Amino acid sequence: MTSATSAAPPERRFLPRLNETCETIIRELTPTAAYAIRASLACGLALWIAAFWQLRSPLSAVTTVLIVANPVSGALLSKSVWRILGTIIGASLGIILMSAFPQQPMLYFAALAIAIGIACCVATLLRFFKAYAAVLSGYTIIMISAGAFADPDGIFMSAVDRLSVVTTGIISTAIVFMITTGGRSHLVLLRVHTLLRDVLSHFVTLIPEEEDNRPREDEEGQDGAFRGMDTELYTTRSRLLAQTETLIQAVEFAAADNVDIRHRAASLRVGISRLLGMLSAHHPAWRDMNGNDRDQVRQARQLSASVMEDISSIPADALLRGDNGKISSRIAEAQWKLNRLADEATDSVSLAAIDSERDIIMELGEAWACLSGEDPARNIRLQPFLEWPAALRNGARGTTVTLLACLIWYTFHWSNAPQMMLFLLPGSCLLATAPSATRASGMLASGVAFAIPANLAFHTFVLPRIDGYPMLCASLILFLLPGIWIQFHPKYSLRGFGYAVFFNAMTSVGNPVVANDLSLLNGYLAFLIAAILLTLVFKVVLPVDQRLDCARIISSLTKSVQNLARASSGTVTAWTGWEHLQMQKVLRLTQRLSFFAPAARIFEVTDAAFAAVSLGRVIMRLQALRHTLPKDTPELIPLSRVFDSFRFLHTDPLKTAAVCQDEARAVLDTENMISTPAHARRMAACMIQAAHLIDAAPGFFHKGGPMQYPADHPGSDHSLRSLPAGMTRQIVTEPL
Repeated sequence: MTSATSAAPPERRFLPRLNETCETIIRELTPTAAYAIRASLACGLALWIAAFWQLRSPLSAVTTVLIVANPVSGALLSKSVWRILGTIIGASLGIILMSAFPQQPMLYFAALAIAIGIACCVATLLRFFKAYAAVLSGYTIIMISAGAFADPDGIFMSAVDRLSVVTTGIISTAIVFMITTGGRSHLVLLRVHTLLRDVLSHFVTLIPEEEDNRPREDEEGQDGAFRGMDTELYTTRSRLLAQTETLIQAVEFAAADNVDIRHRAASLRVGISRLLGMLSAHHPAWRDMNGNDRDQVRQARQLSASVMEDISSIPADALLRGDNGKISSRIAEAQWKLNRLADEATDSVSLAAIDSERDIIMELGEAWACLSGEDPARNIRLQPFLEWPAALRNGARGTTVTLLACLIWYTFHWSNAPQMMLFLLPGSCLLATAPSATRASGMLASGVAFAIPANLAFHTFVLPRIDGYPMLCASLILFLLPGIWIQFHPKYSLRGFGYAVFFNAMTSVGNPVVANDLSLLNGYLAFLIAAILLTLVFKVVLPVDQRLDCARIISSLTKSVQNLARASSGTVTAWTGWEHLQMQKVLRLTQRLSFFAPAARIFEVTDAAFAAVSLGRVIMRLQALRHTLPKDTPELIPLSRVFDSFRFLHTDPLKTAAVCQDEARAVLDTENMISTPAHARRMAACMIQAAHLIDAAPGFFHKGGPMQYPADHPGSDHSLRSLPAGMTRQIVTEPL
């Protein structure tokens, strides 16, 4: 018997699928189309205002629109403010350099190269659009100087004109985007709620994984080994790491144009940072910590899961209203129950496993207090990770590019060399803010390469037929539209940026239009040579070694843990700030690994990096115990030996792990553990956790570990669970 669906004519079965496909395509293209329309309107308005006020370079106002335009109003406002500030600084530096070396070209070139190098270095260190101010301050120098090389006395008017067109572009963009953008600040809070729910759901998913304690194929002979999670869980964790980074940026932008978000911005940033820290609290190293009292450990983990399920199931508007009384009580109740389970534990590993669950719930409580508005957290400062090697490398690249361009100009007396520098110097400064300047240089250069034939077609077939503003605006936007469209997609945005911005820079509009093929081709040659030079410097002359950068970040993580352990007894380290800084390193490490390492290696190194952050968490808990105990407490002596042993973490990590386990034996009464004082039990639990974390990945902490080798070294692909050459396993973490 034939069903009604199968009996339907083919066109009736086909039409619903076609309609569904069309709806999906329209839904995906609508945001890009809306952005392209608004950016096009802003370009047209900026061009009209600049032409009406008869500014010397009206197309520069269009370039400003292409750079500043952003679908998020807060990002647009922040970018505009920092662009104006950077333009003022760059214009001032340009006037100073030109006035200091009016008849001394070599000294001027040297000073210009140093200024561009410093701008690139600072842009690498700063975050968000503060980095863009450093970029602008660098390349605005050449923007105002290029038109004054023939007449140095006109440098001041060139600076005023540059500031005028930038302001015109910013105002035009603000008018169009502010009118067409509704209030979206509530979307930030919805994203915060979504991140909280996803993080907690990820923890709940890990519980069955952790209860499966069977050895896997790649785990041979090491009880403390990481038991790798499923690929799906690793992918989810990577996505959550990326979301936390973008969400902090979204809060920063939303605070720029919304008073409510501005008042809550500090607590939201700290809350998101604590969620980021929570992701480091659960990793495969804990799966081996079950001990003899497996029922108690299972109860502790199920208790944590139930709390997280309760919070992840609350509606979004509860978070928006700050209705957190019941949730706070639920978290406090869970902490009390975990304390009872810890008091009843009869072996050290079970005690350590329960203590780790208690720490996670405590971290959750602090994150919830910040995100729900209960804790303003205004006194907590979150410091960004300053990656000085990358900053100095980008500074050297900017200096080298500038010197090469200046020497080509000086040697060949090329009339279009300043036009070549109009791409090289801004391109160097912009690439300094990219995660991988080496890879981004090729994308930016390819965008410029695509812009050259498009601009030739524009000058040849379109521009001679233009007789007024409407046709000029329409034709210009038509050619800019591909770049504007591609800019909306982050994966290819730099290629679209290079096409749109530098297509506009190549365009020469006069009234009347004068065809000069030689000048036009000379200009294209200048941009083409600039693109080649930029790619050569960033990829060949001063290339990046991503593996070496990863090794430096790993060493920085290890040394941070060592410094935390070596802090004097009177020093209290701000845990949230320390954890945030280390998680920034983990994010940067994961990002750099993605450029050269396979997925399995990325997951393994990230697991070990999380173990390092968790190790710092354990040290902080031990420090907190030390500050609360009287000076004559007997357990402070083994605790001091534990802290002192961390000086071997970078040279002999297993020795540090052995000391932690031996001192845990000294602290606990192994014959009658329940009679051991509460502070001693907590201290021993932390020591066992520290030993377990180090024992799980000694190759990560050791200065001769696999990630410290160059790629062609025979040991570079060894597992982080393996021991460096010359070391033997001294301990196996087991119940005391």
